[in-house]
Amino acid sequence: MRARTRNGFTLIELMVAMALTLFIMVILSQAFVTALDTFSGMKAIGDMQYNLRTAMVMVRDDLSQDHFEGKRRLSDLTVTNSVELGAHHPQAGFFAMRRPTVPIGEGAANGIVSFRAVDQVIYMTVKRKGNRQESFFNTALQGSAGDLGLFFSQQTAYDVPFADLPFSTQTQPYSGGPTGFYASQWAEVLYFLIRTGSTEQPNDPTSTLGTPTYGLYRAQFVMVPDGTNLANKFSNEKIGTFTGISCNPAPGSLTLSFYSPEDAARGQRLIPDLAAFNPADPPNRIRTGATLVCPNVISFLVQSMLLPSDATFGNLTGIYDTTKFGGVDGYSTVGLKGVQVTLRVWDNRTRQTRQATLAQDL
Repeated sequence: MRARTRNGFTLIELMVAMALTLFIMVILSQAFVTALDTFSGMKAIGDMQYNLRTAMVMVRDDLSQDHFEGKRRLSDLTVTNSVELGAHHPQAGFFAMRRPTVPIGEGAANGIVSFRAVDQVIYMTVKRKGNRQESFFNTALQGSAGDLGLFFSQQTAYDVPFADLPFSTQTQPYSGGPTGFYASQWAEVLYFLIRTGSTEQPNDPTSTLGTPTYGLYRAQFVMVPDGTNLANKFSNEKIGTFTGISCNPAPGSLTLSFYSPEDAARGQRLIPDLAAFNPADPPNRIRTGATLVCPNVISFLVQSMLLPSDATFGNLTGIYDTTKFGGVDGYSTVGLKGVQVTLRVWDNRTRQTRQATLAQDL
């Protein structure tokens, strides 16, 4: 007769029960591990989707606004089907893109070719519509009361007396002190990538392992509608006061030049020559005014949708810049129906990617 324990179970029965208990615990622990991995993966996808959606909403909003005076568009044609902006140069504003190298081919799946690009730039003036506060670009000015008082005492809007200036630009009246706020419906906007690391070494911008990762940045500089009355008013040393304003030291001068949309149409802007702009080492003015839009980017691809009569500029390298319209050698003067922007992001912990594409008519 088998020996029984005090509770009436044999030793073998206890061992079997213990084995079953351990087996069930192993199953439960593995289920928890699988559930945690699944939850982590879903959270990573959600975070990437959120970052993509935030960035794409911002890019689409800027692209969908006016870029020139009088609601003129890049896709406008003359009665002879030529590009209207080429026949009549823009009087205010500009639109430019830079695609210095051929996108990196990654092969094809189901007949769909994949590309990756990391050196492309969108640069444009943006004019918002409406008269509510959110329809204006705003920037804070930090400086002495004397400098700020001098700036706000000038007429920085078209034919608007100073008494009406705050209302016309939705600018809060300057009442003295080291801080003032300026608003305008016009701004220079720049999208570009800055290297942050790689898929193997996320915090080392110089890493040669894995695929490089970047941060997508948006730089914004509010424009005065008319900078005539601001000419020769401020020395170059005052540039720090006007960090968020479209202005630069005047060439061959010791004073600042404040750029209006008319100036920008003629190429007088923060980056006169987009070919010389190096996203890997942007000027301090650009870096200071830039805000991170999306982290862990591995591709920012910009493609053009041209008018039916033109070749596909999206497959070419180079610079598209409306300030060069009018016969500047080496620059295209074709019209654009729209642009397509493809953004791809990476999650280092789960080693997943997600991609979003938007198409915006121009």
